[in-house]
Amino acid sequence: MHITQYFFKIFFRIYYHNALEIVLVSAIKEFRPATPFLTPYLISAPKNFTNVQLYSEIYPFWTYSYLVALVPSFFLTDILRYKPIVITEAVALCFTWILLIWGKTIWQMQIMQIAFGVASACELGYESYMFLMVDKKYYKLVSSYTRAATLTGRFFAYALAQFLISFNYGSYLLLNQISFGAVCVIIPIAIAFPPITKEIIDSKVESQGKKAVDDMRQKETSEDSSDKTAKAKDSGDAKTRDIKERMEEYSHFILHELKIFKRNKNVLKWSIWWALTSCGFYQITNYVQSLWATMQIISDNFNGITECINTLIGAMISFSLQYINKDWTVHDELILSITSIIIAVLLIIMSQIKSVIIAYILYVIITAIYTLLMTAACATIASELNSASYGFVFGLNTFVALLLETAITFAFADKHGFALPIREQFLVYGGYFAIIALIFVIIICSQYIIRWWRNQPDNTMHNNISSCDNSTYH
Repeated sequence: MHITQYFFKIFFRIYYHNALEIVLVSAIKEFRPATPFLTPYLISAPKNFTNVQLYSEIYPFWTYSYLVALVPSFFLTDILRYKPIVITEAVALCFTWILLIWGKTIWQMQIMQIAFGVASACELGYESYMFLMVDKKYYKLVSSYTRAATLTGRFFAYALAQFLISFNYGSYLLLNQISFGAVCVIIPIAIAFPPITKEIIDSKVESQGKKAVDDMRQKETSEDSSDKTAKAKDSGDAKTRDIKERMEEYSHFILHELKIFKRNKNVLKWSIWWALTSCGFYQITNYVQSLWATMQIISDNFNGITECINTLIGAMISFSLQYINKDWTVHDELILSITSIIIAVLLIIMSQIKSVIIAYILYVIITAIYTLLMTAACATIASELNSASYGFVFGLNTFVALLLETAITFAFADKHGFALPIREQFLVYGGYFAIIALIFVIIICSQYIIRWWRNQPDNTMHNNISSCDNSTYH
């Protein structure tokens, strides 16, 4: 009875804060049991693609399309009032699984990856919509519910997939059919989302201290009082001006926000780590199933349970870090360099071993390290910024990561580049993380050298004289 009352209480709190549809979509759109078994599905009958075709001709298109779609998604999200972007994500996911189920050729699978890249880029619009529809004081509450819904959807999807495959109750095709049904459900829900009105956007922007919208409103009011007839006649021109003004406002906003990295070294440092490490981690998650496929036999295909464990560990890390009062800016370069070295070593081992079980374990460890530090990075960067800058910095970090990933994908995975065998690719990824570690070791060494140089007697005296001169002038 108490458990029932507890869940009803949560349900009504979600409903009261206009977040029921958002939380529902978060759970359903992540309920994709086909995800852990994508590579086994595509290399088995009736698809019968080779593993080499997957990682050199098909999978790279997700990276390329994600990068290309991210830029218009970033700028059009606000201009199109968010909801169209949310619907686009739902439609793109649906189209992805249509091609997965009925597509048969390489070019159809490439289009499938392009559609999934568009859906990934539109995720930004979905997250922005969530925060616009919810009162600011309930951000943390609704965000936690949404995160819980996302993890719940993934956990049950992966668990179901592993159960069906391990006990021969279903095929890889069935997993994709279930995923297709789930993503189709979110289309009518997304269409039913309440629209984001101009008043909602203006109120949010004004609360963050932006005055540009106020000026636009005053201008529109003045025009309305002076000549209502002319304004009605030229309503189309007014809308065009509105979009142009917003784009100009975005340009000024971006130039202003870029100065954050100059003003705040912690934001710069953690953003560099974010972009570099996310690039490498995206590569790992994109191609790890192809690596596993070289080690697997039918009896040891545990992709689903591996992703289940990753989901549980991610949930525990995200939850527990709320209660750990750790200042991640203390010895952060040392932490980032050591963890990067650990990931590099684990990737090199993964590239050489023959046991898929050990590869699973190493992958879980790598994912746990990344999740821990990524959560810390988000918290550290957010603590240094005002709320108006979150989306820009996080979006820019993701864009840089994708830019780097595109270069790496084209160079080492794509058939137009070196098209390295999958084991050699993971050897390269290990070297990539070693370079990340080296970058932060260089930062540590340079800081010690600068500190040592400043503490030298001659330099100390020079600094004191300079400070005295400055005080005299002032």
